[in-house]
Amino acid sequence: FAEDHGPVFDNRKYVFLFYMIYIIILAFFMINIFVGFVIVTFQREGEAPYADCGLDKNQRNCIDYVLSKNPAKMFIPKDPIQYKIWAFVTSPFFEYLVFGAICVNTVLLAMGFYNQPELYTAFLDVMNLVFTVFFTFEFTVKLAGF
Repeated sequence: FAEDHGPVFDNRKYVFLFYMIYIIILAFFMINIFVGFVIVTFQREGEAPYADCGLDKNQRNCIDYVLSKNPAKMFIPKDPIQYKIWAFVTSPFFEYLVFGAICVNTVLLAMGFYNQPELYTAFLDVMNLVFTVFFTFEFTVKLAGF
């Protein structure tokens, strides 16, 4: 280690062993032991209020879930025109149509490449405009239906 000299390659190989054993492996196991201890302690403390309960943990969780949830209320419009629009936008046909449009639009957006021909660029631009209009239509119709 003289002045104006860099480190010597492969000079002290045992430092690598020390680093691997002490710093990496030992620290990894110590963190895992600590995290495991914290988890076990929290589980033990969480079970304390139910020590004299006749139900197991899964049964208690099921009862808590059922008691905490309210029945879902489905929105159905009362106006006849809005109801027809709502029925259309919630139909499987419309959902699959939108999903297919998203897939095709994704593929078209990925089809651009460097130095592509002008006609190809114009085609992709027109298709991008078509899908923009379609998705604007979807937004407008869903907004009207809901």
